Amino acid sequence: MLRKFCFFALLLLTQLSVGAQATIESATCAASPSGTIASCGYVTLPQDYANPAGGRVEIYYTQIHSRGANPDPLVYLVGGPGSSGTHLLPVSYEKYLRAFATERDIVIIDQRGTGLSNPLLYCREAFFRLDEILESPHEERAELQLGILDDCQERLARQGVQFDAFHSANNARDVVNVLLALGYERWNLVGVSYGSRLALTMMRDYPQYLRSVILDSVYPPQADIFIDTYYSGERALDVLFDACAASPSCSARYPNLRAVFYRLYAQLNDMPMLADYQPADSRRLTIEISGYRLYDWVFSWLYEVDAIRRIPSLVFELARGRTRSITPMGAQFEQSLASLSLGMHYTVQCQEEYGSAQRDYASLVAAHPHLRGFLAYAVESPATLPRLCDIWGAAPLPESVNQAVHSEVPTLLLSGNYDPITPPAYADIAARTLASAYNFVLPHVGHAVLRSDGCAVAIAVAFISQPLVEPDSSCIERTQPMRFR
Repeated sequence: MLRKFCFFALLLLTQLSVGAQATIESATCAASPSGTIASCGYVTLPQDYANPAGGRVEIYYTQIHSRGANPDPLVYLVGGPGSSGTHLLPVSYEKYLRAFATERDIVIIDQRGTGLSNPLLYCREAFFRLDEILESPHEERAELQLGILDDCQERLARQGVQFDAFHSANNARDVVNVLLALGYERWNLVGVSYGSRLALTMMRDYPQYLRSVILDSVYPPQADIFIDTYYSGERALDVLFDACAASPSCSARYPNLRAVFYRLYAQLNDMPMLADYQPADSRRLTIEISGYRLYDWVFSWLYEVDAIRRIPSLVFELARGRTRSITPMGAQFEQSLASLSLGMHYTVQCQEEYGSAQRDYASLVAAHPHLRGFLAYAVESPATLPRLCDIWGAAPLPESVNQAVHSEVPTLLLSGNYDPITPPAYADIAARTLASAYNFVLPHVGHAVLRSDGCAVAIAVAFISQPLVEPDSSCIERTQPMRFR
């Protein structure tokens, strides 16, 4: 048990716009970076703010105390939706959060439905059937995952989860209430990926509490990620292929990478390759590597700099019939999806994204014919997405949730040029309606820029120190090109 004792004190926040009753309960810290002093606990809030008597959520937080004098903390909002701030804290702190910790407190919150917060919308059914997922052919995976999500939804519904109450507006309201309960009056946000959309929601609904905002790998509400993902993925692949062609060493070792990749994609769809994989604490599995699966894997590797460096080598190894290196990397990516709170992910996305647009898949396929088969079997495809959101039972929210956020809060926007999911164009879209915005692209990184690039961290530290002054970004010009392995 994480909990130690309860203060049994109701903090009445009626003097503030969120106006919720919050109970704070102390807890043992599940993740406390070495050398820090941290406090942790739960703040209990309504599950549905429109019906406070209809159930509660318990939001888990970690508060890393600073010796600095600044009263305004840095608040870390992770992505997904469905990731856990607590789970990502050790790596995120080492990579970049420690750079802010000398001056101000750091607060990490497990958003409703995630991590150590309750109720948890984690689909344990996916974890229990990981072997089945890994061994399923691409053409069968959508049906398998739909069945898993159906089972998960039924179990969560029996537990009394009110799916319609799990969305960005309530998520933002939770964050504000937690910080007010902890005694903070103003704060700085750093939102990564979906965390940036959550930060933009807070900029729209609660600007009075915000001193500054960092949007890392920007996901603006007006984006339609269910179709943009395919265009963005192709753009990122082009960045990769062009970078390899421009590199003397990469082009010499991996000539015509673009042509090799798409030829291999087609060949593997005609005749998939079988590979053995031995997970920890499991039986030996046989994984079918189709072109669709290869595409999925490469897309995921474009998130991480270390993985990007290996993509040309992995593609060429597979083209030569070698699976020893590529199979564990691909399988580990698929396994990592089970650690996401899939219930929270699809509850948010079905409410905020599914009904937000009429998607022109015909034009997408006309521009990228090789995606026709991929779209036929993807879990979030035009064929399966309506069924998925119907299974999940969370009705679409009003179109207003997808409108641009207008704000005067000082904002730093950071994008990675290799990012396959939140491209630099997304930051451009968001910045158009932000009156005080500084927008930078880091040329040689993928997703989650602060985690990947020291130059981005230096820019962010300067921005937080003086949000109304454009930070020095000259380090971008000195960054080294991608060094492929």
